[in-house]
Amino acid sequence: LKHLACGFEDPRAEVLVGDGLEFLKGKTAAYDVIIVDSSDPDGPAGSLFGEEFYKVVHAALKPGGVTCSQGECMWLHLPLIKSMMACCRGIFGDVDYAYTCIPTYPSGQIGFMLCSKDSGKTFRSPLREPTTAQQDSMQYYSTEIHRAAFVLPEFARKELRP
Repeated sequence: LKHLACGFEDPRAEVLVGDGLEFLKGKTAAYDVIIVDSSDPDGPAGSLFGEEFYKVVHAALKPGGVTCSQGECMWLHLPLIKSMMACCRGIFGDVDYAYTCIPTYPSGQIGFMLCSKDSGKTFRSPLREPTTAQQDSMQYYSTEIHRAAFVLPEFARKELRP
C-alpha cells in the first residue's frame, strides 16, 4: 500500500524481502532500526517470534538502536504476546507493546513489539512532531494516535504491564 506510506524514497531506507533470521545472522552493530513485518508465528515465520531471532536482532542493532516487529492481536493472542514480552525483556534494555486498528485483520487490531537495545528509551511519546506540511499529508498518524497506541484495555495492561 505504497499510497499510504512515505519514506521509501529516502536513500537511507532499504526494504528487504526474505528470511529475516538468515539475513541478520552474523551482523553486528549494523543497523539503527530494524522493522519486521512478518506473517503470524504459525508456519514459516515462526522463527521470527523466538529467543534466537531476538538475540540476533539485538546483536545487529547499533548502540541506541530500536526494533519494531509484528506483535499479534491482544484479543486473540495475549498469552503469546506476554511470552514474547518476557523473552524480549531478557534481551533488550526497554520493551513495550502498542497496537492499532486494522479493519482487515482478525478482530480489527494488530500489535507492535517495540524494543530498544539500550535502557532509557521511551516509545510512548514521539521523538519529534511532524511539521504542519507533513501532518497535512498524513491520512492516519498523528502524535495523539501515537500516544493512544500505548493505552491498553485493562485486561491487556494487567497481563503485559503488571
